[in-house]
Amino acid sequence: MSYPVLLQLTDKNVTIIGGGKIATRKARGLLTTGANITVIAPTFTEELQQMPIHRIPENYQAAHLNGAFLIFCCTNDPAVNTQITQDATAHQLINDCTDKSRSDFFNMATLQQEDHLIAISTSGDNPTRAKEILQKIRKKR
Repeated sequence: MSYPVLLQLTDKNVTIIGGGKIATRKARGLLTTGANITVIAPTFTEELQQMPIHRIPENYQAAHLNGAFLIFCCTNDPAVNTQITQDATAHQLINDCTDKSRSDFFNMATLQQEDHLIAISTSGDNPTRAKEILQKIRKKR
């Protein structure tokens, strides 16, 4: 049995490779964490362009991972995502949005209240199901 861990990301470097919908969703979810968010991609969604994050308009290079604590592989190129996971060091946590077997962690659907946090995870198997469960909890409140 594994136990979910909620990470304190304030002032931690988070690198997202990819500039599309998935990268946008990951960045949006990280905005309130206090993390230093960097997104690397040749192009960015309109929403990513408006976010208060650091953007590097380039194709992925191994040097982009320097100093990253968390790394999200969000490209639509499996070869690039594989390369990112190979380039990461043992100290860096990876979430490959295209292949959960290469991920060290999974995002959770969360409901934050003043005195508690509810987190739902399917261990990367079915993020949509986690969101559905969370919606049911919200409706019952």
